[in-house]
Amino acid sequence: MKKYILFTFYLIPLLLLIGFVANFSINVPIDDEWRLATLFEKIAAGNITFNDFWALHSNHRIVFPKIIIAVVAFASRWNINYQLCLSIGLAAITFIAMYKLSSMQVKKIWDDLWHLANILTCILVFSLVQYENWLWGFQLAWFLVNLCFVAAVYALVSNHKFLPNIRIYIAAVFCFIASFSLAQGLLSWLAAIPAVMALEGNAAQKRKRAIAWTLLFGATCAIYSIDYHPSRKTSIISLLNKPLVVIDYFLSLLGSPIVRLPGISAFVGLVIFAIFVFFLWHFGKKIVSTDLELRLDGQDARPTTDLELLHLALPWRSIGLFSVLSALFITAGRAEFGAIQAIESSRYTTNSIFLLIAIVQLGQLFVRETKALFKLNYKFIYRGFAGLLIAIIIINSQQAIAQTRSALLYKQGAQDCLQLINYLEPSEFFKNSPESCLRVLSKKTWLVREGATILDTIGWRKFAKNVEFITNSEKVYGYLDKPQTGDKSLTVKKKAAGWAVLPENLKQPNIVLLSVGDKQSFFANAYVNLDSPDIAKTLKSQLYNNARWAVDVSGADWAIAPTDIKAWVYNPVDNQFVQLRGG
Repeated sequence: MKKYILFTFYLIPLLLLIGFVANFSINVPIDDEWRLATLFEKIAAGNITFNDFWALHSNHRIVFPKIIIAVVAFASRWNINYQLCLSIGLAAITFIAMYKLSSMQVKKIWDDLWHLANILTCILVFSLVQYENWLWGFQLAWFLVNLCFVAAVYALVSNHKFLPNIRIYIAAVFCFIASFSLAQGLLSWLAAIPAVMALEGNAAQKRKRAIAWTLLFGATCAIYSIDYHPSRKTSIISLLNKPLVVIDYFLSLLGSPIVRLPGISAFVGLVIFAIFVFFLWHFGKKIVSTDLELRLDGQDARPTTDLELLHLALPWRSIGLFSVLSALFITAGRAEFGAIQAIESSRYTTNSIFLLIAIVQLGQLFVRETKALFKLNYKFIYRGFAGLLIAIIIINSQQAIAQTRSALLYKQGAQDCLQLINYLEPSEFFKNSPESCLRVLSKKTWLVREGATILDTIGWRKFAKNVEFITNSEKVYGYLDKPQTGDKSLTVKKKAAGWAVLPENLKQPNIVLLSVGDKQSFFANAYVNLDSPDIAKTLKSQLYNNARWAVDVSGADWAIAPTDIKAWVYNPVDNQFVQLRGG
């Protein structure tokens, strides 16, 4: 019975994540994903070269993610949800590897403290605080790098039949893949050094392995640097002139999985970093003191208990070190944007969470090896810490759901916008306005239009064509309120507003589109998301509680007369644009 209860506790975080992704995922490319469209075009045309995979992507060499995404894209007609499923799968394998690493710490599999640490690890691995990465298919690279590093550590420290030299080369393969998945993957080589040095053998063997590892790392860096011309360069000198800004960013990054408030996040990050440094010192001190005692006594091997302690602490020291090094790397590239960027960008928490996992596992090991006199007190503290961490994760998950839900309409509107892109004019509104549905897909709207053309050519997406414009519908689809016309200036923005519904349809329209005169194309959009209890009361349905819309548009678009502005909703069932009444 206990076995099934524990299995349920391990399964809950994964099931909650799957439910979260299923409810909030939108099958539409976002931001950097649009740059992959040209890659797919070349593959489809049969003129792809290795240089297309090798080319830099925002200063990163993402060779392996490009290959994986291309395979998934061609297998699914670029259904982004498949990439999201793959991200979850990579995270699940990462947790399984961590579970196996942790299982080396106990001989009694039903140890409550051990299961508490691993349930916490599971909760952190699948934490919703990483919501940007869970809902952005392109971010599977982050999960791939994390998996490769954990796999490398597992290959080095786990007890199996492979010889140490073979284990080193297996780990090197994983680090190589990580290096060409994201730039911070290069740091996996450095973070794995403690595990490499701890492999069994005499001093000469250890020295040879260290040299081999260094040469492999150097060769990887040399390959990485071939034709490396980053588009965005960071000035280390300018960062050194602002040490407080750099420290604030770094600590905020470490504290962001726990709290995302300016100042408080940095303080929490400092506490987390200090705890990790304490554990590094604590376990490192024991290993060094044991080595010294053995050399003085003329012995060649550590006692079993200390050898076990070294192996038990090693993977988590390396995993925590990888998180810290990654945070330093991100800080070097992003600190100029200020700590608020570290707090608001939930995608960075995927690396920061590794430090919390390392502390959870090292803390369990610390309690386990503490003398019996203090063990009960430390167990109480550890369980209190675990309870507090779970409560914080629950609160953060609720906030992540709330933030994702508030952004959902805009993503759904962007999905509609993409489907109707053939009817959207290249107006200044769609290029620059924060209310533009195209800018949700990418601030570089030209990239979206270029990518849409490619997807249409390949046949991966259906874009609205031959849509009928209905100007006098028998059914009421909504109204365009009569605009205010007091200010005749062409430079002053004017508000277009009204309400819109899809009658006899369970799905509300996400956007309203605006046209001028007799044009059968649109210069702007508005989101249908404002409170409208009066509309719901009149139409006798709670479905219409948020049927109002409003948007500011340039006075130049009202050039002839206010009545020249027309508002439309798209009826996908009948493939029609239906004009709203009024105006």
